[in-house]
Amino acid sequence: MIVVRILLLSLVLLLAAAATKLGPDLLDSSPAGAKPATAPVHCDRRLNAGADIASAVKAARGGTTICLAAGSYGAIEASRLKKKPAVTVRPASGARAEIAGADLIDPAGLRLVGLHFTEGIGISPSASRIAILGNEITGSNGIYLFGDYRIGKRVEAVRIEGNEIHDIDYTGAQETGYGYGIEGVGDVRNMTIRDNTIKSPASDYIQFASPETATIDHNTFLGPSLLGSHQDHQDLVQIFGGGQNITFTNNVARNTGTQESLLFQEGAFSNVVIENNLFDHDSRGYTCQLYQSQGMVFRDNTVVGSHWGCLFRDLASSSAGSGYQIDHNVFVGTAEGSDVSTEGRAAGWGTYDYNVSEDGSASGSHSVRNWKPSWVDTTDYTPLGLGFTAGFRP
Repeated sequence: MIVVRILLLSLVLLLAAAATKLGPDLLDSSPAGAKPATAPVHCDRRLNAGADIASAVKAARGGTTICLAAGSYGAIEASRLKKKPAVTVRPASGARAEIAGADLIDPAGLRLVGLHFTEGIGISPSASRIAILGNEITGSNGIYLFGDYRIGKRVEAVRIEGNEIHDIDYTGAQETGYGYGIEGVGDVRNMTIRDNTIKSPASDYIQFASPETATIDHNTFLGPSLLGSHQDHQDLVQIFGGGQNITFTNNVARNTGTQESLLFQEGAFSNVVIENNLFDHDSRGYTCQLYQSQGMVFRDNTVVGSHWGCLFRDLASSSAGSGYQIDHNVFVGTAEGSDVSTEGRAAGWGTYDYNVSEDGSASGSHSVRNWKPSWVDTTDYTPLGLGFTAGFRP
């Protein structure tokens, strides 16, 4: 029995030591906005300002953490950085490291943590196991991902979490990725965009083309819009060309001033979930234009101060949608048109009930129409006086 206890104690100590050593290298998140790390950081290699980060990553073994001293660094330009386990690049404790962007070709196994990028991050034509965590990103472009399906390439398993992406603007002609907060086009799969703040881009806050499994969760979208005189169309989230397993949950958009908020169009969609979001004076056009999907949940959302409200659309030349569950939402303060409406066949694609509208547009026998708005507060817009739970809950 004594021997067993000694062996168990030894095992616990070994596991604790391993956790202490590996913990910082396995960090899953970091404070948004590239704030200097204050907690002790485990570093396998240290670089001084001006060092070539790409060369250091190429030379590193898988699992290495490279720590950057305070100061400025050139852009990370590299091809085929493939590491397993992933290599981490982050500031040393208390340091602010400024990076002049990143252009990565076919990377795999890379984590960029807590850095300040003065230009954006571009990844193409393939990538996997990429984590962009707790960085501050500003400049002419944010994060650009392109999976080049034309040559059989894809971008997959990318986590974009806890970042502050702001003031994404450009002058002159719009080049690839310019003005976008996050853009994922081509063959992109298994994307997670979570806990970011995206403020003041000149183009879409987020844009995808035909994504497969994209999760957009717990993000904050803020204005003002920088669209200005650019010859561009700006949405909060635009997805064109269809897509499957798309989740937009627990997000807040305030005074974003986009031409539209959610525009899902031009293709076959399936398994779309839009749940527990707040759209607070978000759009100068529609808050929602959602084209047909095989399975759509639109639930527990609050839309307040939209210009044209939410429209569930029907592209007559495409197959009908199905499995719609549009319920427990609050639509108020629409400047023109209806708070919520359907087009063509869309009214018959599922259930529309237990919704609340300030005008008479909410359909369903249990819905509340011509509701006089009453709120706990005008920050989260929690409604008062309803007979059922509806709308956004923080």
